[in-house]
Amino acid sequence: MATLTAARAAALPRTALGVRFDWLVIAASACLLGGLYWDGWAHGYGLPDSFWTIWHAVFYSGYLVTAAVILGALARVRPRAPSWRAAIPAGYEGAVAGVFVFGFGGAFDVAWHTAFGIELGTDALLSPSHLILGIGIALIVSGPLLAAWRRGASGGLAAQLPAVISLTALLSVFTFFSLFAGPYSGVLGSGARPSSTTLVRTLLGMYLFSGLVVGMALVALRRGTLPVGSLTVLLGANAVAMILMQGHAPLEIQVAFSLVAIAAGAIGDVLLWRFRPSDSRRLQLHAFAFLLPVVYFTIYLGVVLTTVGSGWTVHALTGMVTLSGVIGLLLSFVFVGARAPSS
Repeated sequence: MATLTAARAAALPRTALGVRFDWLVIAASACLLGGLYWDGWAHGYGLPDSFWTIWHAVFYSGYLVTAAVILGALARVRPRAPSWRAAIPAGYEGAVAGVFVFGFGGAFDVAWHTAFGIELGTDALLSPSHLILGIGIALIVSGPLLAAWRRGASGGLAAQLPAVISLTALLSVFTFFSLFAGPYSGVLGSGARPSSTTLVRTLLGMYLFSGLVVGMALVALRRGTLPVGSLTVLLGANAVAMILMQGHAPLEIQVAFSLVAIAAGAIGDVLLWRFRPSDSRRLQLHAFAFLLPVVYFTIYLGVVLTTVGSGWTVHALTGMVTLSGVIGLLLSFVFVGARAPSS
C-alpha cells in the first residue's frame, strides 16, 4: 500500500509556472549569490568578520527573498492542488528542498561559529556549516535549469537563457567552494619553476576545473540546454564573478583573464556549432569534451607567458594542458556509456 501511495504521488501532475517564474527566481538568486561572493571578497581581504556584517546581511536577505519567491509560489498553488507535493512548481522540487537545507545550514552556522569561532582562509570553504549552506544554494539556483528540463528544452540561446544562467549560477557555486584550486586560486603557471608540491597542486586544480566545466556542459547538452552561445555565458560570467571576488590583481590582469574565459567560451561555442556533439555523433562528442578544457588552458597559459612571465618548463605547461583535456575526454565516455557487445 505504501508503495502504491508513493507511486500515485510521483504521478501527480506538477504545476508549470513558465519562464516568467524562472526569471523571477533568477533575479532573487542573484541577490543570494551576490551576497555569497561579497562574503568571499571580505574573507579574501581579511576584513573583520562576524554574523553582523553588511555582506552577511545581503547574503541572508537574498536567501529570504528567494525563499519567499519559491515558497510563495507553492502557497499560491496549494489551494488548487491535491497535495503540497503536487503544488511544487515543476522542476522546483530540489529548490524547495534547498530553501530548507539552507535554513538549517544558517542555524547550524551560528552554532558552529559560537562553538569553534570564525573560520579563516581555506577553512571557510571547508567548514561543514558552510558546505551545508552551499548545498542549499546549489539546489536553489538549479531550479530554473531543472524546470527547463521538465518542460522540454528547445530553441536558441535567447529562448533558453534562464536555463543557461541557472547553469552558470550552479557552476559559480562549485567554483566558489573550490577557490583553493583551479584557475582563479592564483595565476597558474606564473613565477619561477615550481616545486613538485606546487606543480601537483596546480594539476589537481586544473583537473577539478576541467571536470566541472566539461561535466556540466555534457549534462546540459544531453538535456538540450546547451545552445550555441551558452559556453561564452557560462565561462565568461563565472570568470568575471570569480575574478572580481578575488580583486587582488591589478586591473589589467583582471581584464586579461576575464577575456581569456570569454574567448575560450566563444571558441567552445564554435566547436559546439561545428561538431554538433551528441550520443549519435560520438567521435565529435569526444573531440568536443577533450578540446574544451584544452582551449581554455592554452589561452590561459598563453596570456600568462606573454603578460606575467613564467619559469615553468615547456614540458610541464604542455603536459598540464593535455591532461586537462584527458579529464574531459574520460568524462565523455561516461556520458555516452558503453556500447552493447554485438552478438
